Amino acid sequence: MKDVAQIPVAVVEEVPFKLDIVEPKAPLARNGSLQLKVVATRKEGFDEAITLQFPFRPPGVGASSRVTIPKGKNEAFYPINANSKAEIKKWKVFVIGSANLGGNAWVSSQLANLEVADSYVDLDLARTAVEQGKETEIICKVDLKTPFDGDAKVKLVGLPPKVTTEDITFNKESKELIFKVKTDPASPQGRHKSLFCQVEVPVNGETVVHTAGRTELRIDKPLPPKKDEPAKPQAVAKKEEPKKEEPKRLTRLEQLRLEAKKRLEEGTK
Repeated sequence: MKDVAQIPVAVVEEVPFKLDIVEPKAPLARNGSLQLKVVATRKEGFDEAITLQFPFRPPGVGASSRVTIPKGKNEAFYPINANSKAEIKKWKVFVIGSANLGGNAWVSSQLANLEVADSYVDLDLARTAVEQGKETEIICKVDLKTPFDGDAKVKLVGLPPKVTTEDITFNKESKELIFKVKTDPASPQGRHKSLFCQVEVPVNGETVVHTAGRTELRIDKPLPPKKDEPAKPQAVAKKEEPKKEEPKRLTRLEQLRLEAKKRLEEGTK
């Protein structure tokens, strides 16, 4: 670019449309996105398509190159986003629009306020593994950075085909979230590293959307069933041997009779 001392200015007939940005009540968060509403006020009889551009982008903020308000329509949403290092500040932004009036005619919207803010929560997702056709859990630690009122929602994004889970609702008091993940026998085997969370936080009647956390889900094939092992021989119970009877204890009288009998037998020999 080069500095100039003069710029050209032309007076033309009034352009048959004007543009207004509807200022968002909620900020654009780091690692987040926002749909900036642009309204066209048309003069009667003018219904051509209007091409919009977003010429000034604050540091760390990105936007589509152009968006079209279709022929006969009066509004469009201009998608913008912020990266993790977007400068936190309240900015003035604008859009310009052109339409074919026998040649391109350009107009600008007003200068509108756009606040870039830090993300509202950080999420720490644990890695996990599961066999095809089974269920598992992904545990998520919540680190609240900016308090908010009401319930927010978090969605697990990037799951492989035939793997499902449900969105979770949480609030500013939440410390831990658990995603219950279901797989299918046909869920693709391998390491799936693209899982992350999309967070939706209610702010001033609107919704702040940003991403948080990343993790990996490993899906394994089930282990093959164990081969049948040969049956172990059953232990045979040993027969109990008959107990030997202990000799009967003789009384003193019986002992004397037995001794007398022995002496008699010996005397007859």
